[in-house]
Amino acid sequence: MTSPPTTIGAELEPVSHVVTMENMVLFEPVDEKNIHTDDEVARVAGLPAAIAAGVQFMSYILDMLQRAYGPQSVPGTVLDVRIKAPVFAGDTVTAGGRVATAANGVVLLDVWCENQRGEQVISGTADVPVASA
Repeated sequence: MTSPPTTIGAELEPVSHVVTMENMVLFEPVDEKNIHTDDEVARVAGLPAAIAAGVQFMSYILDMLQRAYGPQSVPGTVLDVRIKAPVFAGDTVTAGGRVATAANGVVLLDVWCENQRGEQVISGTADVPVASA
């Protein structure tokens, strides 16, 4: 097993997911029609189609972090991210991260997700507790 990335500038292994309507509804209350689960409701709200909830693609960042630093790093991780663009069913979303600093058992990373067109859909930082940082 390779050691977790703690060197400033180190890139984490990207993680990609294809967004589907089937998994979009998993992030919403059962049988609720809203802009995240129903194209018609989204159109009435001025959107071209239903959009994925931000927490869905934030979970892709957490997936990437736990792959890099292990599941024990997830409790205590702090994400500070901003949604920059909508994500639609059919989009491929790729989470990426780069180590900004590492000290006192915490790695600070710049994190983001991009769609298949290379557009950032979310970006921010993650503070990840890592024993070997």
